[in-house]
Amino acid sequence: MNLTRTILAVLITVLCFSVAMGQRRRTTPPAKPVATPTPAPQPTPAQPSDPSSPSIAIVNETTIAASDIQDEVSAVVMRDSDPYLRDYYTDPAKAIREARQRAVDARVGSLLVAAEAKKRGKDSNDLIQAEIDARIPAPTEEEIKAAYDANRDQIGSADLESVRSELINYLREKRRQDLYATMITRLKMTNVVSKGADVNAANLASGTVLASINGEPLRVDAINERMKAYVFKLDMRLFEIRKRALDRRINDLLIVAEANKKKVGPEEIVRTEITDKLKTPTEAEVSKFYEDNKARIRGDLASTKAGIVTFLQQEQQEKLETALANTLRAGAKVQILLKEPEAPAINIALGTGASRGDVNSVVTVVEFTDFQCSACGGMYPIVEEVLKSYGPRVHFVIRNFPLTSVHPNAFNAAQAAEAAKAQGKFWEYIDLMFKNQNALDVDSLKKYATQVGLDRKRFDAELESGKYIPIVRHDMNDGEEYGVEATPTFFINGVVLTDYSGEGLRAAIEKGFARAKKP
Repeated sequence: MNLTRTILAVLITVLCFSVAMGQRRRTTPPAKPVATPTPAPQPTPAQPSDPSSPSIAIVNETTIAASDIQDEVSAVVMRDSDPYLRDYYTDPAKAIREARQRAVDARVGSLLVAAEAKKRGKDSNDLIQAEIDARIPAPTEEEIKAAYDANRDQIGSADLESVRSELINYLREKRRQDLYATMITRLKMTNVVSKGADVNAANLASGTVLASINGEPLRVDAINERMKAYVFKLDMRLFEIRKRALDRRINDLLIVAEANKKKVGPEEIVRTEITDKLKTPTEAEVSKFYEDNKARIRGDLASTKAGIVTFLQQEQQEKLETALANTLRAGAKVQILLKEPEAPAINIALGTGASRGDVNSVVTVVEFTDFQCSACGGMYPIVEEVLKSYGPRVHFVIRNFPLTSVHPNAFNAAQAAEAAKAQGKFWEYIDLMFKNQNALDVDSLKKYATQVGLDRKRFDAELESGKYIPIVRHDMNDGEEYGVEATPTFFINGVVLTDYSGEGLRAAIEKGFARAKKP
């Protein structure tokens, strides 16, 4: 019974996942865009715990073992759209070996592209644009329809038109990955690629060379650093799935206990405390939600009304569930033994990123962002609101990670932000870009420069000359090394953020302050 912190995918775009060629993520079809209202939960009778399974909670005198929630956890994981999470859950050791090798392959690919771009006197982005993006044909109507039919299980009840743009992006990305793989195969034959140690060999010493491209080494240290955040994020996702299943188990036990005390059936508790209190959202509530979130909602009010109603009903139900759970827990003895994964701290360089707050603060928040990414735009006001309450006590740094494969204007937007920073107007400038994410072409970027009072002659010259390409590229390379796969990605004192809500960011900052106080 945990309150949902993110808005339904049918309404608001979530994290912008990187499909940059260096990442080589598996291409997946569009996520199911419509959520079915969840019936009010019905308590399930407690089953005897497996005495050989570790205890994860004690509720009054009842012990809950890991085996008690195993079936539910397995079902949730196996329904997840991320195959890497499923693989990690099924066989962690094998999944990590494969992830380490993927990281090596991705880095080798990036180095090959950079080497080829240098030979031709181009930037890597320009090379990718010429060799790949320009050669991707628009999907035919037959291909779009075939993709729609093949992925109905994930798409659900949405009609083709409502997911057309997602299907087109999906098909283009599949083609892009094929073209990229072909290009990398070709570049391996025209560059000197030397294989070093096996990345999964035991006891690799620091500095061990895994491969070299034209003499430039790829060392195991970079892969080890990248894997820290990757594994932690998977561990946290599994922990959150287990925690939700455990919460449901605890709440079921408490509802049954409350029903026994009142001498009624458990379903009567659910009916009186949840079902009977649910109300249909009013027209005013629906309209207000749409107006508050329309910058991130796909479609007009009429076409999204049903989805908004579903979301508001689900949100209302979860609030009631949470209130009931809190009331019941207040009068019970609940001991949680399930341990949250220990967060590894990565040494995150600040680069030349724009920053504010006290540089000597004990807490530093580093964000890797993409100015065309709708999730970054959605998170921007949340971050601003949270950081405002800390004033200069938190040092906040923004670094660039434009997802050039899905956001064609992101790379130029990152350069424009750097040009604005050079004139002391970074924050004012990015505020305009986040508010106008659908208009980030070069002419618009120049218009925003005028609006914030920049020297247009200097700004235009720096943007057109590509003066800040090395800075943007350096940020992207660092991001890849730290395991950044999506935007926005936040590190709080080197610990990657996993809860992208205002409460989650605030909790992570408070943990940073708490750790700083420890000897």
